[in-house]
Amino acid sequence: MKKLKITLAASVFLFLAAVTCQSCLDDWNNKDAPLFAVGTVKVIEGKDYYFSLDEGSKLYPSDTTNIHNYAIVDGQRAFVYFRELNEKLTGYEYNAQIEHIENILTKDIYSMPAEKADSIGDDNINATDLWITGEYLNIKYQFYHSNNKDKKHMLNLIVNEASTGEHDKPDYVNLEFRHNAYNDDQLTLGTGLVSFKLDQIAEQLKMKKGVNIRIKSLYDGERFISIETTNEEN
Repeated sequence: MKKLKITLAASVFLFLAAVTCQSCLDDWNNKDAPLFAVGTVKVIEGKDYYFSLDEGSKLYPSDTTNIHNYAIVDGQRAFVYFRELNEKLTGYEYNAQIEHIENILTKDIYSMPAEKADSIGDDNINATDLWITGEYLNIKYQFYHSNNKDKKHMLNLIVNEASTGEHDKPDYVNLEFRHNAYNDDQLTLGTGLVSFKLDQIAEQLKMKKGVNIRIKSLYDGERFISIETTNEEN
């Protein structure tokens, strides 16, 4: 069996999960700490599913009595806290009792026509870490907010159909990471994570070195970050 490895990307998830799952962690203070993984929900059929973990293994949730009403969505990215069960399952590295699942914001890439620019927004945001895992681009971000739970922000990764191409890199798929704060007060610096599905640009990526992403950062203005993909055809 593969041993679960904590990578640099996973350490980012650990930090975020510690913030977002504090209440459930408090409940585990008097227990042995569960294992932690990051993965993607894969629906087998009906309500049956497993997690494809970022480090390359598969986790089957045999015991889900500790989670209730979890909405199963194929392709959903998630933090998973679990305990290993003794019984081995063919085809899976982990047979698990699930303690907690925390969904990661998971979205499609959006092709933005010029008339939609105002609704998509272009408010300041930092991308502090970016990496590609399988079919997803993951972005750890920062933005200021009012700490009011009723104030929602919107994040998108877009193909800007109205772009002049001035800063485009021809050998990359050119994208923009957009933030709409909806005029929320900028009082508190918050951190989060979002995963974007790459399936809509998969064919383009086969012919490119990777992605080049425009970001309107908090402190440095407009920035461009390039990430190369492993592509045997390039």
